[in-house]
Amino acid sequence: MKNKIRLLIVTFLASFVCHTLYAAKKDTTFVAKGNPVITHKYLGDPAALVHNGTVYIYVGHDECPEPHQYYLMNEWCIFSTKDMKTLTEHSYTLKAKDFKWAKGDAWASQVIERNGKFYWYVTVEHATIPGKSIGVAVADSPTGPFKDARGSALITNDMTTEYTSIAWDDIDPTVIIDDERRYHK
Repeated sequence: MKNKIRLLIVTFLASFVCHTLYAAKKDTTFVAKGNPVITHKYLGDPAALVHNGTVYIYVGHDECPEPHQYYLMNEWCIFSTKDMKTLTEHSYTLKAKDFKWAKGDAWASQVIERNGKFYWYVTVEHATIPGKSIGVAVADSPTGPFKDARGSALITNDMTTEYTSIAWDDIDPTVIIDDERRYHK
């Protein structure tokens, strides 16, 4: 029994390491064959940005091993397409731990462009303040690399407890751009 468990653990770790190494090597292009468009990995909470005729999709990557059913989301992936048929999975991923003040949980996110910079608003679990927080990373390209823009959370759970006491009320960030091109977070 112990040998079976060891074999399962070794197999899982080996496949995880191989997948991680493969995913990080280069951009990969593929043709969508139906719905869902992306079938080779589990993804959640996609957000789209259209920039210079290309649709960029920023999405959380759920790495929970089968047969388990829980969220194990440590990073966000970037996909792009010019024709809504041929997609490119970009090798760069933004990780929750790229935010030094965060301890994990790469939940929903949103990317906007402003003045030639790309801002990626993300939901993460804060390392020292209980609950979810909103952070922001910045890059010169829609495909990164992105860096923590502040070095601290933009919004933390303790800032928003007046109306609710749940730990996950600060999720699903977005930015509204009005008709005068003013930005509201």
